[in-house]
Amino acid sequence: MLQALLLSRELARWRAAGRRARLWWRDDDARTPGPALERLLAHALAFDAPLTLAVIPDGDRAELAERLATVRGVRVVQHGADHVDRSAGGGAFEFPPERTAEEIAAALRDGWTRLAPLPGALKLFTPPWNAVHPRLTDALASERYVGWSAWSEVAPEAALPRIDTHLDLLRWNPSPRFRGKARLASQLRRQLARRRKAGTWDAPIGLLTHHLDHDEAAWKWLAGLMRKVRRHPVLTWSDLGDLLPETGRPQ
Repeated sequence: MLQALLLSRELARWRAAGRRARLWWRDDDARTPGPALERLLAHALAFDAPLTLAVIPDGDRAELAERLATVRGVRVVQHGADHVDRSAGGGAFEFPPERTAEEIAAALRDGWTRLAPLPGALKLFTPPWNAVHPRLTDALASERYVGWSAWSEVAPEAALPRIDTHLDLLRWNPSPRFRGKARLASQLRRQLARRRKAGTWDAPIGLLTHHLDHDEAAWKWLAGLMRKVRRHPVLTWSDLGDLLPETGRPQ
């Protein structure tokens, strides 16, 4: 209750300032259609919330393409080159430290060829496990990606646009489970306060979900957030394309 009250007070400060907070939504690890994806799409369509699916390009995505052709307002971005953990322990990463920018670019290019035909495909990269290789941005620039998305940065100054996520619906250790209402309310309040104090009102706040790992508590909170955003005078959804002005809205 305390965190909900503090969040309400922060939202009141935004309203008094005549500002609106821009939320955007990224869901990771999609591969094929299934019950969990259907539930996710139902949330997005019921509440008119623009959804970005970070799809793993490790195989034929024809079934997913067929399903997405029947829905509106869904972006598809590239989630890794093949989403294989090549670490030897101490954290997960797709590209080992010795990989060159040229080698990373070749892997990215191979993955993108499998995703490009999907409806709503946008050439934006999301590194698995938010692991950022030192030469990743060089590889992305050489392959002409329009941007990338990882974790926690608010308004990074970079040649290649970076649109991050900041609110993870799940805790991951020892196994995936809902993070909790109080914890998420606290995180959202801190993100709002951070932008207000810095004057970066338009910096988007990214919601990160993983539909294949949600428990019932996570699904319930997600639906509650959708209802709150729909009726709240401060909170609003943004399509990823609106955060990257050179792109258009998905058809």
